[in-house]
Amino acid sequence: MGLETVLLVGVCAVATSALTAVLGFGGGIVLLAVLVAFVDPLVAIPLHAAIQVVSNGTRTIVRHRDVDWSIVWKTSLLLLPAGALTLPLARQAPEAALQALIAVAVLAATWLPVWLSRHFRPPGTAGWIGLGGVIGALNPVVGATGPLAAPFFRAGTSDRLGFVGTFAATQVVGHLAKLVLFGVVGLLPASQAPAAAAGIAGVIAGIWLGSRVLDRMPERRFDRLYLLAITVVALWLLVDAAR
Repeated sequence: MGLETVLLVGVCAVATSALTAVLGFGGGIVLLAVLVAFVDPLVAIPLHAAIQVVSNGTRTIVRHRDVDWSIVWKTSLLLLPAGALTLPLARQAPEAALQALIAVAVLAATWLPVWLSRHFRPPGTAGWIGLGGVIGALNPVVGATGPLAAPFFRAGTSDRLGFVGTFAATQVVGHLAKLVLFGVVGLLPASQAPAAAAGIAGVIAGIWLGSRVLDRMPERRFDRLYLLAITVVALWLLVDAAR
């Protein structure tokens, strides 16, 4: 990797991590899109995972009092076995089709009619475990599954701080599982180390900046930004899949 790519990773990590610190999601998929534009997808996915472990890990530490750990362990149970099943498909899987399905699921889960959303109940134990299995299966192929999972975590947590903390903790486990799977098959080249270091430094700075904004943001404004951001991400996935 050239110096320009390393610097680009660092700058993008600051911006996307700040976005995620405020909204609880979204920055990861933007960062992955930038990485894929410059390096091979099978290099970009584990590099992205390493950076996101630190990004979400730092945010989890900052918001540890708001984390619902019961949700974290339930969604973590099937991450590795489900990912092991789909890892062989990483080179051949129809990524565009998966992106389109994720985008449709995100839009449907976010923009349900008001009367239905008022009666929507968070997933039970089996639902959380099943969601973890879906995330684990998609992780090695898609690379970033945050937009798919975000609506479920928003519904299953009581406020924005609980959502941000709980979602971050589950993402840490998910990205660690991805690193384990890619490491087993030898897809963690040492050439990624400089870019990973730049990205890690960037996400720490971005989290600090974003957390200052989150602490001062009213709940209603957060909800509006959340709906806008998740819709933009979903539409971007649809456009990218169509291309």
